[in-house]
Amino acid sequence: LIKPTEEELATFGEPDFTIYNAGLFPANRAVSGMSSSTSVSLHFGRNEMVILGTQYAGEMKKGILTVMMYLMPKRGMLCLHSSANENPEDGSTTLFFGLSGTGKTTLSADPKRLLLGDDEHVWHDDGVFNIES
Repeated sequence: LIKPTEEELATFGEPDFTIYNAGLFPANRAVSGMSSSTSVSLHFGRNEMVILGTQYAGEMKKGILTVMMYLMPKRGMLCLHSSANENPEDGSTTLFFGLSGTGKTTLSADPKRLLLGDDEHVWHDDGVFNIES
């Protein structure tokens, strides 16, 4: 992670979405409907995600992908679980789709093309952008 500077912190404003990650704290299985000590919950009204009972860091990443898959179509954009690269000569973009671990990163790492990103992108009228950057 990159620690923000004092100036960046002072001018940040309000977050669009807040993640509360309490991976060591188990979900309460006595709560109605809770059948596991692990819970990843989204509240779009409060723009919050709560992660309980799992220390897998990918829950944050996949949670934000889920948020983007919900929000982007409302803005006329399509969120994709894909890697992407660009031809530096003509600007054309290639997207690679697949489940985690199926080779998206490997296929997109062409030395003759520019890597846009290896996991999460949004496709819109003006092109493709990487969620993680």
